[in-house]
Amino acid sequence: MRVKPKPLKLKGINRVPKRQADGTVKIYLYHRATGIRLDPDRLAETYADAEKRTRRRSEKTLVDLIRLFDSSSTFAALSEESRKQYPWKLKRIEQQWGTVPEDTFNNADDADSFAADALAWHQELGKTSRRSADNLMSALCRVLSFAKEQRRIKHHPIPTFHRLYKSDRADKTWSEELQQQFIKTARAAMATAMILVRNTAMRASDVRKFAWTRYDGARVQIRSSKTSKMLWIPATRELKAHLDALPRAGALVMLTPTGKAYTKRYFNDHWREDADAVGAGDLNFHDNRGTAATLLAEAGATAPEIAEALTWTVDKAQRIIDAYLARRGVLAANAYLKLENYRDKLADAGNH
Repeated sequence: MRVKPKPLKLKGINRVPKRQADGTVKIYLYHRATGIRLDPDRLAETYADAEKRTRRRSEKTLVDLIRLFDSSSTFAALSEESRKQYPWKLKRIEQQWGTVPEDTFNNADDADSFAADALAWHQELGKTSRRSADNLMSALCRVLSFAKEQRRIKHHPIPTFHRLYKSDRADKTWSEELQQQFIKTARAAMATAMILVRNTAMRASDVRKFAWTRYDGARVQIRSSKTSKMLWIPATRELKAHLDALPRAGALVMLTPTGKAYTKRYFNDHWREDADAVGAGDLNFHDNRGTAATLLAEAGATAPEIAEALTWTVDKAQRIIDAYLARRGVLAANAYLKLENYRDKLADAGNH
């Protein structure tokens, strides 16, 4: 007795009816995952070929995400100095994580497991060089951040990490000329960020979230380092003029080009790109806070006055004076100027 073969049953096929020129309806078969049209006369063979393409697509790895980043317009827009720093970092990342499947970042649990491994790697690298460890981790985060921005992956598991390298930045201050150059050339939101920090010494997190309700036309509201409460301080002429000229397009003063609130990572990326464009070197956003306090001290403000103006503790203000001004020789110069003036007074007294 001859057994009748069972009909071929394959999953993942879309059957799409299309009306022909003569009015009849024909059913076309498509592979659901890839959209490839299947040949009904060679169904098993063409289906197998489509499945192979699906597997190849799923075999993409972190290397593909790195290529997505370093071949992008975003990467090309970085300063030449920044671009030169990336090759060795990306090569190390490829060596360590290049075989990680791209789909790892499309599953929350898998992405979290990767984060745990990557953070442990960061700690291990830090035993040899904390600065190098931070640079590599930062580059890895940038690749994943860009992939998520481009909707290539669903989860960026390391939006932030604890840096191991803490440099002595007592001599890192923004000059007036460099700040003004940044304000003139940076994108609008970053120029606003610079004007806010140079006039209030606010943290980056507070600058990102600075709402219009925290400006009343004459004063701005900032967070006290001493009590964490919000306090009102006078707006400088520069800050008032800038805020008054800005359009109020949303609840926040600073918005991304698409009109959204800045995330920490996106803010840092934009700030770094605009800082590189004016040759700021390794000066970062935080250095502007020390610069603001330093200028107040150079103008003759005392530690208590600086603390009150910037809503810092007196101890913190004094540490800034000791660290920044001592490195710049300002205190020594002031001391010797006072000595010279005192000697002049003694000489004048002796002549009378």
